[in-house]
Amino acid sequence: GVASGIALAREVVVSYKKLSDTEKLEFFKNLYQNMGPDLEVISKVASNFTKTPNEETLADLTNKLKSKRQKLFSRMIMAPKGTKAIVDLREDLLGFIPGNNSLKVIDEELRALLTSWFNPGFLALTKIDWDTEASILEKIIQYELVHTIVGWNDLKNRLTNNRRCFAYFHPALEEEPLIFVEVALTKGISNSIQSIINTDREVEQKADTAIFYSINNCQPGLRKVPLGNFLIKMVVTELAMELPSIKKYSTLSPIPGFSNWLKNEILSGSLKFLTKDDRKTFNLLEDDLWYMDPTKSKKLKKPLIKACAYYLLIEKKYGKPINAVARFHFGNGAKLYRINWMGNTSEYGINKSFGLMVNYLYNLKKIEANHEAYVQNGELAISKSVKSILES
Repeated sequence: GVASGIALAREVVVSYKKLSDTEKLEFFKNLYQNMGPDLEVISKVASNFTKTPNEETLADLTNKLKSKRQKLFSRMIMAPKGTKAIVDLREDLLGFIPGNNSLKVIDEELRALLTSWFNPGFLALTKIDWDTEASILEKIIQYELVHTIVGWNDLKNRLTNNRRCFAYFHPALEEEPLIFVEVALTKGISNSIQSIINTDREVEQKADTAIFYSINNCQPGLRKVPLGNFLIKMVVTELAMELPSIKKYSTLSPIPGFSNWLKNEILSGSLKFLTKDDRKTFNLLEDDLWYMDPTKSKKLKKPLIKACAYYLLIEKKYGKPINAVARFHFGNGAKLYRINWMGNTSEYGINKSFGLMVNYLYNLKKIEANHEAYVQNGELAISKSVKSILES
């Protein structure tokens, strides 16, 4: 019955939370070994469908494909705060997978369930401002991992004076933001993150551009559940209605992985797309403070930007860019508009991408066409200026 089902679900959730890490791993191994799909039954039902392909046999096959694990997870969500418990459970599972590859099948089932439960139709887009509840504002500070928020004054700077912040919430997670995006309203497309987050900046009076400069997933257990794809498009729609003066929508994005990739390419002797002199120039990177030396910085600018263009557009895996941020924005229908030299001069920016940042442009009239071309054919929308970098 429903009442006993909810009571049992609560007991499972409470019991799981009390487990040690070692016990949780044993729990997941048990799920894998003893609560998988019944392959013999599936084989028989599949044979029936093959012999008599109709909607009835298809429905029977679809039902039998569900494992006992999936049914367990669906019951657990019935418990008070069961949705949050499942999200946290998946976060635990993701931590165990690197050393236990067989657990990936459980993660695929969980991700499918969470994708269904966190369908955009169930999510509420909320504008975060200085009047938002303090408990939520504290979480925005806590979850900002791209450009750290240093205290309340810094947060206020990002919520007022031509700044916006939007977050997705789910009714089952109460005051827990799922993902949020920070937006700067500027005159023209910004090429430097310091100019955006600088507390002493001048306020733009006639902004015509919305810059998405920070997107943060707040729940590790929802990794690879497609929330950000819908968030950006919804925010674009909201801003278009609120501010008709905004004509351009762009990101100012980091390039995680570029620094490590380039260092590996240098060690392996690759980089055949660069001239011999350009490859020698990379020896200057051995000086950790190269970016503070105008002469070294000037010499490195062209080869670093060209290497970055190659990394973003040519280096691929399964036909898609190896850079996760690039995959995200190309998949959303954005165009790679510009690679910015010294776009992030913080220690983090220099270490992760040699100070480079990227603008991805969202053209409302071309988003869907770009998205379809990327998904169907792997085509990347690229500006002429970026194409010319590869051709030089």
